[in-house]
Amino acid sequence: MEQYHLFQNKEMTLLDLLDGIIDTGVVVSGEILISVANIDLIVVDLKLLISSIESAFGPYERKIVSGGNR
Repeated sequence: MEQYHLFQNKEMTLLDLLDGIIDTGVVVSGEILISVANIDLIVVDLKLLISSIESAFGPYERKIVSGGNR
């Protein structure tokens, strides 16, 4: 039985990579701690979400108001 690899015989450009990341979404998390002599001075907690609006919040549904009533 043959095994197929995901990227076998396919060239991937930076645009393809960014399109895949934005389509599915990526979360990056990290923490920066600055300390001197074992005393914590600054703590920075980082969270970054890279995604399209549609991927993050679902499809946009346009609401059409008929008859002028709002």
